[in-house]
Amino acid sequence: MNDWVEDLRARLDDGESVPWFDPASGGVEARSLFLLEAPGQKAMGAETELRRTGSGIISVDNDDLTARNCWTLRDEAGLPYRESVHWNVVPWYLGTTTRIAAPGKSEIERAAPFLHEVVAMLPALEVVIPMGRKAQAGWAAYQQRYAPKVHTLPTWHPSPRVFASRPAARGEVLEVLQEAARLLNTA
Repeated sequence: MNDWVEDLRARLDDGESVPWFDPASGGVEARSLFLLEAPGQKAMGAETELRRTGSGIISVDNDDLTARNCWTLRDEAGLPYRESVHWNVVPWYLGTTTRIAAPGKSEIERAAPFLHEVVAMLPALEVVIPMGRKAQAGWAAYQQRYAPKVHTLPTWHPSPRVFASRPAARGEVLEVLQEAARLLNTA
């Protein structure tokens, strides 16, 4: 999958950077796809001023609260990390050096063919968990166009901001991940 990232980086405009897939995740054997909106600063690599502090990979091991929430909830639900992969509807960083930006409709549409390429690399994929409204919109647009035969379990974005503003969100995310584990018979 990281060969694909290298190829995608070569196809994109200068200034757009795509982080690597986590080699500790399920990779091409993943049965579940955690789909968020766009990579955050902690996922970016060391290529520019912005990216000097990030890991360069999309990982639940990144040093940020969203990654920690993903790790904790996935673990509580009984979803083995080796059976999942985490990715984004828009695979490149959006924003400035000081502030991340959410993808708009045009970014989501531009990224759809790349999401299709990712899904095509996952022959065992059974469950997609779009996390947050932007990821859900991107996945819905993708489903209309490509009609993948997978279970879709939409839920809240696992950011600390969402959990602080919606006290029930954490429990709702956990319920969705428990349903994913049930569907995959891993819990």
